[in-house]
Amino acid sequence: MRRVISVDTEEKKSLEHLGRRLRLARLRRNLSQEDMAERAGVTRKTYQALEAGETTSSLALLTRTLTILGYPDRLADLLVSDPIGEDVEDVHGRKRSGGVRDVADF
Repeated sequence: MRRVISVDTEEKKSLEHLGRRLRLARLRRNLSQEDMAERAGVTRKTYQALEAGETTSSLALLTRTLTILGYPDRLADLLVSDPIGEDVEDVHGRKRSGGVRDVADF
């Protein structure tokens, strides 16, 4: 059974805003939802949910969509700058989680 993550109003607005931006990028390229779905390897309904900002959309689908639109690195660039985390680290220091392997320590 698929688990739906509860989001608050602001998070939902952010997802919907992202969906509108994806839609605009798709339309600028004269691609239909069917075209995007086929290229992403999903159904039109699944792709449509991404553009609608549904919480059931997968991160993998978002990544594939960004690649199709010509932005394969955009998702990875989200936290290139982390001023909040850096401020917390400056005040409290860094605490490492134990037993985690193969995780980059930037």
